[in-house]
Amino acid sequence: MSTGTFIERPRYQCALGGALVTINSIDRAVAIVHASPGCAASADGAATVGSGYWGTTVTDGRATPSTNIVEKEIIFGGEERLAEQIESTLKVVDADLYAVITGCMTDIIGDDVKSVVGEFRKQGKPVIFAETGGFKGDSSVGYEFIWDAIINQYVEKGLPKNPRLVNILGLVPAQDVFWRGNLAELKSLLTAIGLEVNTFLTPFDDLAALKTSSQAALTIVLSDVHGDKAARLYEEAHGIPFVNEPLPIGPTATTEFLRRIAERFNLDRQQVENVIDEESRWYYSFINPLTDLFTDQDFQRFAVVVGNADYAYAATRFVANDLGWIPYFAAITDVLTDEEKKRVQERFAAIEPDLRPKVVFETDTSQVQARLQEELAKEDDPYGTPISPAFVLGSTLDRPLAADIKAAFWGISYPITNRIITDQGYVGFRGGLRLATEIVSVLVSNR
Repeated sequence: MSTGTFIERPRYQCALGGALVTINSIDRAVAIVHASPGCAASADGAATVGSGYWGTTVTDGRATPSTNIVEKEIIFGGEERLAEQIESTLKVVDADLYAVITGCMTDIIGDDVKSVVGEFRKQGKPVIFAETGGFKGDSSVGYEFIWDAIINQYVEKGLPKNPRLVNILGLVPAQDVFWRGNLAELKSLLTAIGLEVNTFLTPFDDLAALKTSSQAALTIVLSDVHGDKAARLYEEAHGIPFVNEPLPIGPTATTEFLRRIAERFNLDRQQVENVIDEESRWYYSFINPLTDLFTDQDFQRFAVVVGNADYAYAATRFVANDLGWIPYFAAITDVLTDEEKKRVQERFAAIEPDLRPKVVFETDTSQVQARLQEELAKEDDPYGTPISPAFVLGSTLDRPLAADIKAAFWGISYPITNRIITDQGYVGFRGGLRLATEIVSVLVSNR
């Protein structure tokens, strides 16, 4: 944990930022930010740049509708200014859902946002609100806040259940740099085995599916810590059970994932196995030709993985089970409660002992590097580092760590600022193939 009163080079945004990028990921939804000047632009900028320049829409970035409260509103209250901004946004911006989210200052002064929004809701306007002051937590907390608002204020109640419909939660936009590609691939796989899928946060999703998402028979939370509160709200408000599943990267994890979900729905076993066989053939048809290169050039590596709880575990399993590497060290960079840490540790404990890395929880970037050096010092290897050759999977912030231990590096976790991310994703068989290809390409480029 952080040794001081701040987190050095954090790997997430504030709660406002997490809520803002979540709304911006929903087609025909627009955020109205009730905050001080610059909050919306700064939060959006951090999300856009840190997630591989995922882009902008007509109402985000510096075009985000915002109250931009100043001294007058801070002293006398900003409710009148908020009502004015909501009214003007409804007139100017063509959208189907308007989400008021708040910043630190407006939460501190205690504006009654609920009452202001309530007046518009009485008029039948599709406006919801969430109090998302940045001091309340990181971007994953903001993600939970906005889902709370969506589930309780927007999703229809009392709809008949669809026994084959699932909701996908747990991939925090921008925090998961590859959320769009990951969700698209998951939807493709789950549809292929016989399910209907709500992913909500890709360019191909619409608000109609979000509004009727109470019809789902199951929520799949692709995390042990993110999206868990939202899934519990779906269960409480709409009677939808949920299951936590690790992010499935590569053939081993994805095969297990599909079989578990299929068993829960009692899907046609042959259909499921046919999908697994087809996807496996795709993966190995491209991987097998690399075998000679991989062995002849001795591309076996010790792996160091740095990232949030989801990617640290998923990437560790992938390099161990599908690349045949030895995971040495995994650093979890989320801000987690003791209970959440316990869940993550239990997930890693399921990895067989010979392939189980040393797991640490550390939010400070420089301390991640220090913790790794502490582990290496324990080895007391007279011939140098005991994990040579090594490969670091982390964020752009971890390039110095990789250089320090003379390891190759590839970015898989937020922030990634040195390449463009569009439809790329790492889940599934094809996502695993992409990650394997990128990793081997790094090794080849350094020859």
